[in-house]
Amino acid sequence: MSKLGIYPTVEDGIVKLGLKVWDQTANLADLLECWQPLCDDESIFKTYGQDHHAACKGCPNNCCNTAYVIPDLISFKKMAANLHITESEFVQGWFQPDKLALGLLKIKSEPCIFLQEGICSIYPLRSLICRFYICTDLTPDTEQLIYSIAWSGAAATQIYARQQGYLPAPAPQGYTSFDRFFVELVETYQELPGVKAFFWADNYQDIPLHYFLPADCSLGRRAP
Repeated sequence: MSKLGIYPTVEDGIVKLGLKVWDQTANLADLLECWQPLCDDESIFKTYGQDHHAACKGCPNNCCNTAYVIPDLISFKKMAANLHITESEFVQGWFQPDKLALGLLKIKSEPCIFLQEGICSIYPLRSLICRFYICTDLTPDTEQLIYSIAWSGAAATQIYARQQGYLPAPAPQGYTSFDRFFVELVETYQELPGVKAFFWADNYQDIPLHYFLPADCSLGRRAP
């Protein structure tokens, strides 16, 4: 039996997707396995997709053209390994120099450096931010869960890169509003168990989902 599942619901006249976690032993890999089919599910309304019901693959409004991507730590390490380069070389060659100068990470974009002929060239290794974005409405609890997981992974990468000496000291005088938001988020998240889990995890199955579930476990109850 599946440990979790996706269900449609209507809120304020809008069809949204929600998540039910039935088994508290579920991990992040379980969630990704459940989430991946949504990318190519043409029955789901996609706000920016062609005709609003096309699969993400080959979408002419490709979010990879403009996305601000900070990879989660698991993805970061796997990307570097896949390129057969050191993590330091990965940072210097594949991340935006202007952001690196400020002590921040951002994969080269507009379009994403990994986008080749409209297709992601590292699809199995792409970051959580990319995996979770399907441009459709989610229930508030589900949106908050996805947000927490993706940004915990990104915060872990930023912290790790600083610890390893891949980044210079921060230069806040050059920050954009989003840069400041991310720095503040890292400072807020850095001691959370979910962020720390990324440091000892080799794969997504090593990260328990319960680190990110709400305190009242409202996502953990099986629907009657």
